[in-house]
Amino acid sequence: MALGARPGSGTATVLFTDLVGSTELRARLGEDAAETLRRTHDALLADGLMATFAGAADAVSAAVTIQQAIDRHNARADAPQLAVRVGISVGDITWDNGDYFGTPVIEAARLCAAARGGQILVADLVRALARGRGGHAFESVGALALKGLPDPVPTCAVSWVPLPRTVPLPSLLASDPQFALAGREAELATLQALWEEARSGQRRVVLLSGEPGIGKTRLAAELARRAYAADATVLYGRCDEEMGVPFQPFVEALRYFIDHSPAGDLRILLGRYPEELVRIVPELAKRLPGLDPPLRSDAETERYRLFDAIATWLERAAAYCPVLLVLDDLHWASKPTLLLLRHVSRTVGAARLFVFATHRDTDVDREHPLPEIVSDMRRDAGVERIELRGLDEAGVVAFVEGASGQATDAAGREFARALHAETEGNPFFVGEVLRHLVESGAI
Repeated sequence: MALGARPGSGTATVLFTDLVGSTELRARLGEDAAETLRRTHDALLADGLMATFAGAADAVSAAVTIQQAIDRHNARADAPQLAVRVGISVGDITWDNGDYFGTPVIEAARLCAAARGGQILVADLVRALARGRGGHAFESVGALALKGLPDPVPTCAVSWVPLPRTVPLPSLLASDPQFALAGREAELATLQALWEEARSGQRRVVLLSGEPGIGKTRLAAELARRAYAADATVLYGRCDEEMGVPFQPFVEALRYFIDHSPAGDLRILLGRYPEELVRIVPELAKRLPGLDPPLRSDAETERYRLFDAIATWLERAAAYCPVLLVLDDLHWASKPTLLLLRHVSRTVGAARLFVFATHRDTDVDREHPLPEIVSDMRRDAGVERIELRGLDEAGVVAFVEGASGQATDAAGREFARALHAETEGNPFFVGEVLRHLVESGAI
């Protein structure tokens, strides 16, 4: 529910959350570790520690999503364990200068305090108003005597279940490569470190460039498999040379996300303006009937609203689960696609989001917008540019050993040196030469 800065009053559903045992955590873990834990909690909740909603069912859905996000976080073996309690009430409130007043505010805060870690307590009136919407289940816990309220409050607990992983690894990143990754230990270590920073809530963008066949997509696939194994959501989209479709990689990633996410969660996971996303994924209107129509205004305003919708989708999805978004072959991207990438980079703040964009540093003429936008983005915080070069001689030796399944002898190392000189260490050409020599019986 959007409440303006001017004083006013109205009916709203009020939601409170609280990190259980925060004081004890500081004493046990120390200030630095406890502060990291608090930032993790704030990144997961995204909407803050207090929120108001126009509808009771929307508030309950938000509370369930919070608990599911916390549960998903806790499922990781390396994750510091969090326990959050939630309280929800509904009724007439007043607001002034960003502060909210009224019995529902007090009631929601007291219900939150009465809840256990992982529990959602709601006033029975919330259950009555939410009935029939959202498919939520409630269990009565009786009338609770709450501090500061004259009468016991009939209360229910909201039942929720952990969500299974719903977004599979995209097939173009999941397919088994013909040759094992070799000679990229330094680049992979850099990417892994940046991914860990993104997982901790520090949004990162990597622009990976290199000539055709140098292994850009292969490196992206390796990082994607590692991220997916660590319980991340991995999304993929690419640009095609002949199509020139505006926002193509974002459309492909969004459509994949929509197709593999439960409809009941999409309204929350898609962010602030899900209706705007219908512009680029029309079938979303069938998945989420009843969406408001997209904004109708001048072209620039509509485009900005769409950009903001994409950014808030990624931000909200990353609050639920860390997100790795791979955007492949940006050298074929249209200018609107590149402007959208820059917008996401600059407007998504502290989020568990890693955008991995690849492009060739050849095949781009002076008229193409890519060099200018990449140069512009390099000045932004959290944006890294990596230039991928050919494998060195040691890398080619490792490639040959991986392909043959055995260590090379002196003759094999001499062959690898010749192969490096012939291919300049381009992994695609190295693989093609090896394949040809094997098929021809030369080796």
